[in-house]
Amino acid sequence: MSQTEKAVQYTTYSSYKETVATLTENLKELLTLSEEISLSNTADSIRETIEKSAGEHFEVAIVGEFKRGKSTLINAMLGQDVLPADVLPATATLNRVTYSEEPYVQVEYKDGRSERVDIEELENYVTKLTLESEEIAETVKEATVYYDTDFCRNNVDIIDTPGLNDDEQMTNVTLSILPKIDAAVFVISANSPFSQFEKDFLEKKMLTSDVGRIIFVVNCFGTFSPEDENKIVETVRTRITKYVMDKAKAVMGEDSREFAVYKRKIGTPRVIGVYAKRALTAKKIEDQGLLEDSNFPEFERALETLLTKERGAITLQILANKITNSGTEILRSVVMQENALMMANDEFMERYDAAIEEIEEIRNKKRMEFVKINNAANQVFDDLQPVLDSYWDNIEEAAMKVIDGYRMDSTDFKRDKLKIVTAKLTDKIKESISDRAQLICEQIQNSINVAVSCEAERLQDFEKEFFESVVKIQEMFIIPDKISKNGTASEKGIGAALGSVGGGIAGGIFLGFREAGAKGALLGGVTGLVSFSSIFFTAVLALSPAWPIALSLMAVAGLAGTFTAGLAIDKLLINERIDRYKTNFKTQVKKQFHEMRLTNDFTETVRRQVYSAFDGLKARIEEETEIILRDTQETLDNLNALKNEKNDVSEREMDRLHSIAQKASSIVADAYVVRKAVSEAAEESSKNTAQEDKKNTAEQQD
Repeated sequence: MSQTEKAVQYTTYSSYKETVATLTENLKELLTLSEEISLSNTADSIRETIEKSAGEHFEVAIVGEFKRGKSTLINAMLGQDVLPADVLPATATLNRVTYSEEPYVQVEYKDGRSERVDIEELENYVTKLTLESEEIAETVKEATVYYDTDFCRNNVDIIDTPGLNDDEQMTNVTLSILPKIDAAVFVISANSPFSQFEKDFLEKKMLTSDVGRIIFVVNCFGTFSPEDENKIVETVRTRITKYVMDKAKAVMGEDSREFAVYKRKIGTPRVIGVYAKRALTAKKIEDQGLLEDSNFPEFERALETLLTKERGAITLQILANKITNSGTEILRSVVMQENALMMANDEFMERYDAAIEEIEEIRNKKRMEFVKINNAANQVFDDLQPVLDSYWDNIEEAAMKVIDGYRMDSTDFKRDKLKIVTAKLTDKIKESISDRAQLICEQIQNSINVAVSCEAERLQDFEKEFFESVVKIQEMFIIPDKISKNGTASEKGIGAALGSVGGGIAGGIFLGFREAGAKGALLGGVTGLVSFSSIFFTAVLALSPAWPIALSLMAVAGLAGTFTAGLAIDKLLINERIDRYKTNFKTQVKKQFHEMRLTNDFTETVRRQVYSAFDGLKARIEEETEIILRDTQETLDNLNALKNEKNDVSEREMDRLHSIAQKASSIVADAYVVRKAVSEAAEESSKNTAQEDKKNTAEQQD
């Protein structure tokens, strides 16, 4: 059954996989068709998309402070005791759970070694439960657990992370993987919801772009009354909303268009209360009632929706768009071949020369657009210059404020205590400058994102002009008067093939995406369907979902990594006044900042980020336009050679072209149904979010 005959479903793992499989099979069929009519560039592009899709899977990271029940929650998801869990902090490495019929563990060491071990021995390699296992865990980079479990059978990998705030090094490891995963589950304890560390994590460590990919799970429900459980969830949700929105305001500006869009898009954070241990027990003994009591099914449904309906929609859109683009190119080529083969040689050569000139004109226009893109990049960098010029002064100011505000008394100047005071003050400075650096970097990255988004929208005029030019080339080879004289061509030509698809869809697909939606086609179809900001850097620039963190990490690493607690303490200061101590401290801090200015070229770092973003935009347009232009030119060249060999077209050749057109038309129509379904779902989700926000606002006012 084709997609035109049934509703598109992708909100469950099984339906999502089925839809992806259908689109992939359609792409494979288009690959065969493109090869049959010698569209080598289109074929290569389709082949690349198929290969990328084959290796795709969802990655879900389970994060949170130590002893919040992360490993138990994962075991509940798997329905079995797969990962070690204990009353003491257990997990000491990154543990990945992936599907395999044969259970075993592959341990990757930091020195590059790899070892396969029995799954029963896992805790000896990845935990802190014994001194021996902790020593081994310190040498382990990641342990991958291969296990036969239904959850991972759905192409979902689960990543168990060490507890945040348990160990600074492992906390940084956990933070580093957040930009790379599709979704995160942040586990919070119902017994002590929102520690200071959790508050700081949301306010300072987590990027605004991460929130839409996180489900907050309040664990250990079932030990409170239903009324208290509801209060806990609402308290957590309210706090998260405040922290997240305050951060977004600081990054984007409260009155900015970007903040308004962000607020509408993020909506109310997903917060769900569960009892993971009870859920694990329920799954082991197959007690559905006990499982419902744990509220675990609600969490699993929310995660499934996040991965398929939201994250998975991006993949579906990319696949459907590739089908639409490639299928249309096949149809366009068939039309040119069918009509050109019936033209007189002199008429064909006249139109051939005109078509080649039009192709070169398109390329000239593209070069002019690239000049405009370069100018836009230059303008962004120029606009950022004041921020870059004041960057180090801004960071240094943060350090000076910490020193000025640090409370001290005479007892702090005792010999042993002064060392402790100096170390604490240094830590506070490191924290302050890291926070200030990240905020500035996120603001810079937001400026880059907005500028690239605006440039992509501007390029829609070029896209329209591009497709109009391609259609113009195609129309050069349409000769309806001659087709009508040939009964075979009239009955079996491209018009009949398109008509078989039904409605006005085929004509629109055939002539420049008018129905299927040319908007954003050169950029992978990302504009006008799913939110641009959510997928631009994955679908267009092929960067990580949270690419903005790259800039922040570079800047913070250059600061906190260089700034150490090894500031010299002048023994003569022990009996001096506090202000003398602070003045001396400031002098030494400023000296370190001066050294960092010389070794950390922050301006150059930002410059590379700006131009790489705009270069990615150009690269994508270059790739997509050249696929079409090169194949169009090769089709014309092949036809030119063929015309020199014979003057007419056989019935068999007409039948072959007609069959190709029919197949391509049907496949493209199915892809259009998927694109439309994804677009409508995104619009509906946006509408529901706005209504929910409005309702929550009204309730808070009451």
